Amino acid sequence: MKDVHMIKLVNMRAKSREIVKEILDFGVTETQKLDIIYMLSLELENNQCMKDIACVLKNHRERINKGEEKVSISKILTV
Repeated sequence: MKDVHMIKLVNMRAKSREIVKEILDFGVTETQKLDIIYMLSLELENNQCMKDIACVLKNHRERINKGEEKVSISKILTV
């Protein structure tokens, strides 16, 4: 029974690696990677795990997005 469970875990991890490879092959930026990871963290069923991961990522996303906010605001004002 342990072997069947282990094989299932290995297959699930392989599938996860395939998904990550697809995302990277898509050509995403560092900011997009953080956004994707953050949005995926919000989909976790384990509430505490979701909060912990989202909190860490939110801090990193805020630092990156502060520069983008200035650009977006100036674009809106000039339109």
